[in-house]
Amino acid sequence: MTFIKKLSTSLIFFVAMFGLTACSEKDAEKAGDKVEEAVKGAGNMAKDAGDKISEMKKDAGNALEAAGEKASEMKDDAGEAIEGAGEKVSEMASDAGHKLDEMKTSVSDKLGGMKKDAGNAIEDACEEAKEGVDAEDDDC
Repeated sequence: MTFIKKLSTSLIFFVAMFGLTACSEKDAEKAGDKVEEAVKGAGNMAKDAGDKISEMKKDAGNALEAAGEKASEMKDDAGEAIEGAGEKVSEMASDAGHKLDEMKTSVSDKLGGMKKDAGNAIEDACEEAKEGVDAEDDDC
């Protein structure tokens, strides 16, 4: 918008200058030269503005491309993190299963031992009781 304002202001100035020059007593050639300079200056301004717009467009395209690459990279990183978390949860579940199996075996072994010890203690108590009463059959 600023460029358009500058261009239109410049053109108005040059037209006014041309009008004053044409009305003066100077040569028509000098007036033509001034108009030519004014047109050349306006053309240069337009070219500069076009170059600036092209540069801005290129910069914006580069920024968008970089943002797209960053978003893609972030998506890949998130996918890898989720995959890693899934593997970790699976590993933890497997470890928990193994630990439960170990605990079950340990408890089973301990209960078996306690059962055997209790049976022996009952048998010993029975034999002592029969000995204490002088029973003929001391087998329990």
